[in-house]
Amino acid sequence: MVTSLVVATTFLLTACQSSGPEPTTAPPAPIVSSATPTPTETTPEGDYYPFAVDCADLIPEDIIFGFNPNYVLDNAGAMASANSSDLVKAMEGTTCNYVNQSSQASLTISVAHLTPISTQVLKEQAAAAFSSVEVGSEPGYFGTVAGSGVLQVYTKNGFWYTVAGPEVSSPDDIPGITDQLNRFLAGR
Repeated sequence: MVTSLVVATTFLLTACQSSGPEPTTAPPAPIVSSATPTPTETTPEGDYYPFAVDCADLIPEDIIFGFNPNYVLDNAGAMASANSSDLVKAMEGTTCNYVNQSSQASLTISVAHLTPISTQVLKEQAAAAFSSVEVGSEPGYFGTVAGSGVLQVYTKNGFWYTVAGPEVSSPDDIPGITDQLNRFLAGR
């Protein structure tokens, strides 16, 4: 049936071509569709991919204990100054806040999964305010704001994590935490 339809269409087109010239009219304007792509894992709706994970999975207790045994998870406690938790929350990321039971100091760890454009914007802002560092094999920036050390790391697979707190005077103070974050995020 399909073959006979193709033959009939070909015959009609050939017959139309053999007839005399007909008056021409302008061809109709092409129809342009403006379809918006549906967000997927490769095309997010915004400037990030949601990243929700339990703090216990992101940073196990033994890692925090190795940093300082006085710190406990307390997401209701005051966050470290100059942390990125508000931005990470807006990007549907994960923030884990640890409070030192002796000094009440906070150690705030935040993770978001960014698009390449967001990564570039945040890297440029960090480069303007902080010193460039390398954490493991990942590029990052470190500085001090309002008495808290702030480390920002941008992983090769699009994650952005920050570690902020008054007991963070350099990236060398938190190798167990950064190693854990790099390992955990590399598998995502």
